[in-house]
Amino acid sequence: MTGFQIPKHVHVGDTSHGGTVLFNTRSGQWYAMNGTARTLWEEWHRTGDFDFAVRTVADRFPRVRYDRVRLDAERVAGDLVERGLVNPCGELAPAGRDLRLEAAKSTSGETVKPAGTVRRSSAAGLLGLLLALCLLRLPFRVSVHTVDVLKQRRSRRPATMHQAEAMLAAVRRAGNRYPGRVACLEDSLGTVLGLALAGLTADWCLGSADDPYRFHAWVEVLGKTVTRPEDDDRVHFQRVLVL
Repeated sequence: MTGFQIPKHVHVGDTSHGGTVLFNTRSGQWYAMNGTARTLWEEWHRTGDFDFAVRTVADRFPRVRYDRVRLDAERVAGDLVERGLVNPCGELAPAGRDLRLEAAKSTSGETVKPAGTVRRSSAAGLLGLLLALCLLRLPFRVSVHTVDVLKQRRSRRPATMHQAEAMLAAVRRAGNRYPGRVACLEDSLGTVLGLALAGLTADWCLGSADDPYRFHAWVEVLGKTVTRPEDDDRVHFQRVLVL
């Protein structure tokens, strides 16, 4: 086992208690790592050298036998590779099952009740939501690619906060009539897609909060969250991916 590369589809965020969250844009999965796994990850990211990372951790815990540290690191590495979070440059040990990596779909919900209208927002909101619901049934990387393409090819100017709030309201009205699940992921993606189809651009943000770990998706316009202040708890969420 000689080295690693961190793939471009993996995005990283820090937590207040010393851990790290990872977001895989191909699968739409979030992962949480404890502080020790984070140290290994940071050294692999910085140097790409497995053995150097093991020595770094071993130096921090001199009372723990080196072979135990290396075995735990091999289990961490195996689990990271199995989940597509690192690419190996050498032989890997079998994936372990006791790694403190916790996976969760980006599906936490938030109720938002914005106000305002834009021309044809109801039709665009319905179309945006339907497109979002279809995309989210496919591998998550398809949603990421679609947002990127639509924003580049169709979006000509930034949406105003009023326009973005109106689109989000239209998406939520359409979602209230949908018999299945519609929460923050569907709302935010539908809003960004609806705006893009109308020739407007807004940012699709995905992030995390800890203690306990929570994962969230929302919309921003020029760095401001598209929700009413009383509904907005995003102050506790750190942006990990912005599209």
